[in-house]
Amino acid sequence: MSDRLSPEMFRFLQWVAVVVIILWAIKVASGVLVPLVMALVLAYAFVPLPQWLMQRFRLGKGAALTLTVAFLGTSNVVTVVLLYDSLARMSERMPMYHARFMVLFDHVVDFANAHGIHLTNLSAAKLSTSDRVLDFARMAVRQAGSFLGDGLLVSLLAWIFLVEMVDKPEAKKSPLAEKLDYYGGGVQRYIAVSAETGIITALANLVVLLALGVDSPVLWCVLYFFLHFIPNVGFIFALVPPALLALLMLGWKKALLVAGCLVMTQMLTDYGLTPFLMKKEANISFLEIMVSLMVWGFLLGPAGAILGIPLTLTLRRFIERYSGDGERDKNDVGTPSTARPTVENSALAGA
Repeated sequence: MSDRLSPEMFRFLQWVAVVVIILWAIKVASGVLVPLVMALVLAYAFVPLPQWLMQRFRLGKGAALTLTVAFLGTSNVVTVVLLYDSLARMSERMPMYHARFMVLFDHVVDFANAHGIHLTNLSAAKLSTSDRVLDFARMAVRQAGSFLGDGLLVSLLAWIFLVEMVDKPEAKKSPLAEKLDYYGGGVQRYIAVSAETGIITALANLVVLLALGVDSPVLWCVLYFFLHFIPNVGFIFALVPPALLALLMLGWKKALLVAGCLVMTQMLTDYGLTPFLMKKEANISFLEIMVSLMVWGFLLGPAGAILGIPLTLTLRRFIERYSGDGERDKNDVGTPSTARPTVENSALAGA
């Protein structure tokens, strides 16, 4: 075949084959890669805490990590207990939600028939539809419980990464820590600021949901926090469950109020809080965002939607380093993060 193709074309096909093999390997190993990458991203988000403790209180690495682990461990235990309690309550209330859904379904059919829209086929399929919705809700609850179990593993791996990444500013870093710092500088800023805005907005949403009497408010706020890392579409997925639950249990007026309040908190985050915390906009285009979501979502599954932007930023950093434009950066490994461009995002962090 090399006799028929030019050397350039042959090398291009070789690179295409290498990329296809790598992508195939990533997809096959996604079950192992997702916890590792999620833990690394989580570690990037919490690295500033022990570093701040060391600088502010002159603590050693061991003491700072101990306090960080104690804080994160306590937070994880409290969060898991609250989420399991919310999931257990939802499982107990599934029959009530099913009955409410049937009543709402009847109201929709009666309203349509009263206005000359005959939904005979829809009415005949009512039982099948409600059963499917109930089965989907039960499956979602089971998946959420499995996700909590994976979260404990991710937290443990994140603490291991923290031990490797954290060190005093004047201390010499290990080669692994230097590379993690080099490739993750932009990711760390993106994750840290997104986490800050996500936590603040989730707490505001918690106040709204508690005030309006929506069931399982803690569960929806934790769901919002994780979906907050999915650019552009995450908020939409986080909005639907509490609004739908409010529609079933509290009526359409309260459902509209819930949706309106959540949209308002999101807008305040996008146009008020995020620009305040960000110094620049992220150097990533809308096309790159959407391609990242599709490609990494295909390779890693649902977790790829959360990890897509950090992985894309890291991959771009890697390509820049080993391309002609990145020769200058080869000598930058281990330099302070303040000397590197940070990655911020007003549109990404809130969507």
